[in-house]
Amino acid sequence: MSKPVENYMEDLAVGQRFSAGPLDVTVDDITAYAKKYDPQDFHTDPARAKNTVFGELIASGWHTASLTMRLIIEASPPMKGGMIGRSVERMNWPRPVKPGDKLYFEGEILDLRASNSNPDRGIMRVKNTTFNQNREPVLEMETVVFVPRRPKA
Repeated sequence: MSKPVENYMEDLAVGQRFSAGPLDVTVDDITAYAKKYDPQDFHTDPARAKNTVFGELIASGWHTASLTMRLIIEASPPMKGGMIGRSVERMNWPRPVKPGDKLYFEGEILDLRASNSNPDRGIMRVKNTTFNQNREPVLEMETVVFVPRRPKA
């Protein structure tokens, strides 16, 4: 079995794109997550959800964010030692995720620079968008992450 290539900041470029999916979303996924982390009727009970503002069962926005994180990991090149989240900015949920949706992720590197305070790290800003099967965005956010820099010889 071959070892996965481990990347550094120097292997990445502004404008580079990553994608992953599909990831299927089921009623059981939605209700299990919500019962544990966001127990509101429109997330936990399909019958009760009919009498809410949404009129149907939908996934918690935080569940959508968790699914997006999984897709980010699938899409991103493996980094030496991993990537470390620094911040999430401009996070939006333009439409809800529903049972039966298939989610797809696209990421684009917006900025990439060396850290001023820690020379063995780079700072990467990424535009992240998760879409449903109709190519409609269900989550949009910008993230800033630390990435490793290639050691100097």
